[in-house]
Amino acid sequence: MEKDLLEQLYHTYHRRLTLYALSLCRDPYLAEDLVQEAFLRAYLSLPEETPSFFWWLMRVLRNLLIDQKRRERFVSWEEAEMPTEGAEDAVLRQESVRSLYRGIAALEEADREILALYYFAQVSLRQIAQLLGLTEEAAKVRLHRARKKKKKRMIL
Repeated sequence: MEKDLLEQLYHTYHRRLTLYALSLCRDPYLAEDLVQEAFLRAYLSLPEETPSFFWWLMRVLRNLLIDQKRRERFVSWEEAEMPTEGAEDAVLRQESVRSLYRGIAALEEADREILALYYFAQVSLRQIAQLLGLTEEAAKVRLHRARKKKKKRMIL
């Protein structure tokens, strides 16, 4: 893969991937490291003719997150502090995003993941279904239920 092309793809997808990783692991430094690792793997091993770079990169990032969770025990979302410094704070500046982020942080992991994929990584329902091994209809139902849970928690 050409360096210029990778740089362009990095600028296009970095923010979305970082938000997705951050929403799942709650550690801004770990999220950034995992995104960097995903791009490194893309540079080293991605075939020249991959039809959807973003889709491939999302799978790599998700697998890296799963591997990381297997190696370490994460601080629970309830105990973790909201990141307040650094580049992630700049991404979460807007109050609507911050509110959404806090609402998602209080949910169970499966609900957090589907909401993070949909809102932060801006992945389509069809791609979410493929990534999670669900039918598109099951992904819609899971997203709907996760939204209801988030809304209920934000009202309380």
